[in-house]
Amino acid sequence: MCGIAGVLYRDGSRPTEGLLSAMAAQVAHRGPDGQGVRAFDGAGLAHRRLAIIDLSEGGVQPMQSADGRTWIAFNGEIYNFQSLRDELEGLGHAFRSRSDTEVILAAWTQWGEGAFARLDGMFGLALWDTLARRLVLARDRTGKKPLYVYEDQEKVLFGSEVKSILVHPDVDDQMWPEAVPQFLSHGYVPTPRTFWARIRKVRPATFEVFEPGRAEARAAEYWEFPLGPAKAVSLDEAKERVRSLFFAAVKKRLVSDVPLGAFLSGGIDSTLIVAAMAELTPGKVKTFSIGFEGHPQWDETGFARLVASRYGTEHTEFKVKPESFELIEKLAWHYDEPFGDSSAIPTSIVSRLTRQKVTVALTGDGGDEIFAGYPRFAAAVAAEYIPKTVRGLARRLLEPLPAGERHGSTWEKGRRFALHASQPLPERLRNWVSLFSADELRRILTPEYARYATPAVLGHSYSVLDEKTGSLDTLNRVLFLNARTYLLDDLNVKMDRASMAHSLETRAPFLDTALMEYAFALPGSMKLRGATFKWVLKQAMSDLIPDEILTRKKMGFGVPLGAWFRDELKGVIRDRLLGAGAKIHRFVRREALEVLLDQHEDRKRDLGLHFWSLWMLESWLRSHPQ
Repeated sequence: MCGIAGVLYRDGSRPTEGLLSAMAAQVAHRGPDGQGVRAFDGAGLAHRRLAIIDLSEGGVQPMQSADGRTWIAFNGEIYNFQSLRDELEGLGHAFRSRSDTEVILAAWTQWGEGAFARLDGMFGLALWDTLARRLVLARDRTGKKPLYVYEDQEKVLFGSEVKSILVHPDVDDQMWPEAVPQFLSHGYVPTPRTFWARIRKVRPATFEVFEPGRAEARAAEYWEFPLGPAKAVSLDEAKERVRSLFFAAVKKRLVSDVPLGAFLSGGIDSTLIVAAMAELTPGKVKTFSIGFEGHPQWDETGFARLVASRYGTEHTEFKVKPESFELIEKLAWHYDEPFGDSSAIPTSIVSRLTRQKVTVALTGDGGDEIFAGYPRFAAAVAAEYIPKTVRGLARRLLEPLPAGERHGSTWEKGRRFALHASQPLPERLRNWVSLFSADELRRILTPEYARYATPAVLGHSYSVLDEKTGSLDTLNRVLFLNARTYLLDDLNVKMDRASMAHSLETRAPFLDTALMEYAFALPGSMKLRGATFKWVLKQAMSDLIPDEILTRKKMGFGVPLGAWFRDELKGVIRDRLLGAGAKIHRFVRREALEVLLDQHEDRKRDLGLHFWSLWMLESWLRSHPQ
């Protein structure tokens, strides 16, 4: 795992090594083991190294291909690099190192653009063809690894994080005007946009080619989730295949020349990761978990200890206190953009704790997204069976009633379900996971930005994606939309920034290509059976999961924000949003903020998540004056 950056000058100018070094320095936390830069006529590559495989100088980047034509800056891990290497050696390629980076170069030399579909892993990479003067950028299938691009008439800048791009002295850093309502709705700005008008994200499973004489990049998608009719398979066949693919996915992610461990939340997914690691590796697995002091309803450490005991792991846990909000300014810097998922706090803390003992950690990310583990997935399916007239009546009856004082309560979730169940599926799904609704945004935003708070604008990313779902059943349609929105722009971003802030590489076996493709192609009824979530996964793995874990209520990796903002952090949040130095009033009306704070403190609504997003926006505005 590493950090990359670079530049392409359209007039053929040669970038200075000083510029490339400055771009690399911005992501030094991603790669503390070394820095490399390389300048060419027309382009330059920069790299920060976190040595995981082949710790020798043979893995240093930027790296040159054997034929001398192509250079690469690569961030990530290729899990099938050994089998690719064997294939390429059979085709006549020779290797100087044991690194997966060199395998990518040989694959590019052999197969060109067809190489990306052969890479099984997580990556953001840049290739510079010195002969054709062509820059190629590529990103992995689910967007585990980030890659940002800036373009104008003179240049193209790219990097693993936006801060590398912003270090260039000639960047138009104006904000995209729709960013604030998009963020306050989703908790992020949907791909490919960002908070900056000229900076975008490379889409997942996509490569972009910048060639001389072309004003715009040529982009091509090299993979997509299975979007055809579901497979008809027996339960026994599905159980056997899911289990074998899962163990294979974990095994591939155990290849490392540095110590490994695992995040252990005490949920089903992380339990399965630990169970597989215990079977596949000698010695004790190192596990790490986190909880919340004084808030047992948010604390899963007891379940984590149960799993650690069963599998005899070397277990470490940490408790989060409200004082951990001192991290927020650091988080704002690492995330570049405002980020609405407050579990960034415990994820950052557990990453720091984990990095003290290992360099690589396996996580359960993707299990809920691929096998259907969220209640909203069941709600989406259930809503299809309720007559539209009934759904419409429920909305009219419940809309005037208060939301309730606790986020996640049965009443709050039931009310939210009823309010949006009558909407088309993409809009329904978006509203169920949104922070502020379009109506709320139009009430609280200043007129300049309230005009962008319409369902059509806020739901554009969902509606475009839904056009691809075709013949999918309802659940698989929802899983696809979720994978290309929430998984991509929330979960993957959270884990990447939180872990890489501490130079920790994280690997997600549930996002293995073969496992995803098989699980996603199964009928929705294989994943959601009545009120049982992740049905086929539980059927396939029940012997590995303690009964207390298998039957427990899903908790999620949340933070007790509602309580904190009513008690320990009440004065802090008021000062942050209403104090003399607040910048947020350009976008959010002061009187609207006062009303929201009063409602929360009076227990009329639980707005903890909303205030977290507003706090993150305020922190971003202070560090990025507009």
